[in-house]
Amino acid sequence: MMSGGFLEATEVIEAFRDQLKQVEAQGDGYVSVSAIKSYLFALERDASATQEHRNREHQGLLAHYAAKNEHSIEMLKAVLEAGKSALHYLLLINGGAVVALLGVLSNLAGKSGGTPFAKYLALPLVQFGIGVLLAALGFALRYFSQACYLESASGKEPYQKWGDAFRYTAILATLTGYALFGVAISNAYHAVIWSF
Repeated sequence: MMSGGFLEATEVIEAFRDQLKQVEAQGDGYVSVSAIKSYLFALERDASATQEHRNREHQGLLAHYAAKNEHSIEMLKAVLEAGKSALHYLLLINGGAVVALLGVLSNLAGKSGGTPFAKYLALPLVQFGIGVLLAALGFALRYFSQACYLESASGKEPYQKWGDAFRYTAILATLTGYALFGVAISNAYHAVIWSF
């Protein structure tokens, strides 16, 4: 009769036609009503199994999509949080360095012989200050990128590109700020070495 597989509507019709052809090929000119009822019962049983299979498959796809969507949301949150933390630390370390150097410079201003050392510390002070500015710029760019992504979610195409541009610029500003912090530390070290 039928294999145990799942049948689509066209497959049911084809299977029914094949059975009728087999009966006709055997030379029978008629088909009993009970045989047709039995055959239709078997088709119905397979059709309900097909519907059950489709429902299970649909539920599986929905669960997979929900899990994938949840994973994407959590990854986005993690990336946003990591970027925010990177900017906070950039602001913190450069801001702390500026405050420390300003304290050292104000202390040197009242002492004789402190002028050459103060001149050497001017460059690292400016570099740490630029690092603070880059951190603030990174926060602004981060905001603008998120605003553009929000607009692009409503179907506005150019906002996606602007969001990407702001995001990459924020990343570049942050990396530049960290690199500048390293250069400023090196320059502050050399200022101490050259002064004494």
